[in-house]
Amino acid sequence: EMRTARLQELEEMAAKLLATVRKLSPGPDRHYILQEIGRFRAQIFSLQGAGMRPARRGLKAKEE
Repeated sequence: EMRTARLQELEEMAAKLLATVRKLSPGPDRHYILQEIGRFRAQIFSLQGAGMRPARRGLKAKEE
């Protein structure tokens, strides 16, 4: 499916960004960028799971 392929591309881009940022010197800027990449990846994972009902039910069960 086209949507799945695009989400996979986004995840690959995020992984490359993460690898690049990890090469930066530690500090507040690096920390902020890592947080932003984490948020971006969480959105990707959320979109990937949006069409899979069992995964959504599993997540709800864990939250309760």
